[in-house]
Amino acid sequence: MKYFRRIILRELLVRSFHGLVLIGICIGSVAGQDSRQREQEDAIKLETTLIQIPVVVRDKGGRYVLDLARQDFVIYEDGVRQTVDFFGTIEEPFSVALVLDTSGSTAAQLELIKSSAIAFIDSLRAQDRVMVIGFSDSVEVKCEMTGDREVMYNAVRSLGAGEFTQVYEAVYTSVWERMQGLPGRKAVILFTDGIDTASSEIIAEDTLDAVIESEDVIIYAIRYNTRPDVERRLERNVINGQYMEGSKGISWDEKRRALDRAYEEADEYLRQLAQSSGGVVERADELMDLKGSFRRIADELRQQYLLGYYPAKRDRDDQDRRVEVQVTRPGSKVRTRPVYRLAR
Repeated sequence: MKYFRRIILRELLVRSFHGLVLIGICIGSVAGQDSRQREQEDAIKLETTLIQIPVVVRDKGGRYVLDLARQDFVIYEDGVRQTVDFFGTIEEPFSVALVLDTSGSTAAQLELIKSSAIAFIDSLRAQDRVMVIGFSDSVEVKCEMTGDREVMYNAVRSLGAGEFTQVYEAVYTSVWERMQGLPGRKAVILFTDGIDTASSEIIAEDTLDAVIESEDVIIYAIRYNTRPDVERRLERNVINGQYMEGSKGISWDEKRRALDRAYEEADEYLRQLAQSSGGVVERADELMDLKGSFRRIADELRQQYLLGYYPAKRDRDDQDRRVEVQVTRPGSKVRTRPVYRLAR
């Protein structure tokens, strides 16, 4: 093709100056079309959101698989294969929101909670960054995302006990208001019993929507069992088998059944938060288990990949999109978020 074009050009140069002008126009037109096409393709990519999803890979024995490359991953969205446009290795730094419940049910163990959080910070790598959020009667950002360890320590030490629990407000604040727009790998670590007693503007569904629409944030929930402490406090208001709420009373058995339902719903809420983001729920039924939970999460953060792709379906349609990630390594098991939503 190049040889043929040279012959034509030579003949036109011999024939006339006008011919040279015409061929220049033609070539310029083709070049202009190519340039415009490239610009249009670039514009499409700029207008399309880069979907980034955290991925954890283990082998048959449960050990993390750490030596995978971009070409080892295959992504499907709603059954359609996608191109892996971004690959974040396990060596890239993490941004972590440490979200700690300091309500009345944890007040007696607050110092243990603080020491466990500090131990978690110490287990992170030097390049990782942390934000500290405490919640009880209200949600308080104790420090913004920082790599300064002393700032992190002071933020944790400043946590104070409250009475009630704004779980939903805390999740929404950390996931939607604070983590959005941060680059790289991101995680929210939520320590709570999952029972919300004080959120007024945010409900559970709002937080689950925020997680689905923040496709690059993974949530680890550490579930602490506050049931024994709560029952002991409530028993102070039991008179002759009746639990007294102000001037009214209900049977103590009925009150305990209501607690059963509340804790079951809280467990399900934490499970949904973790599962919808590709994370897990750690159970710290005794606060002495807390350091172990933090340690396991810190370990997994060091083994996590981040994949990105521009979805073939570009419409912002508010529809849930199913995501599946596979790896070419035989026997490997992949964990990632199952769904995301590209909000309008």
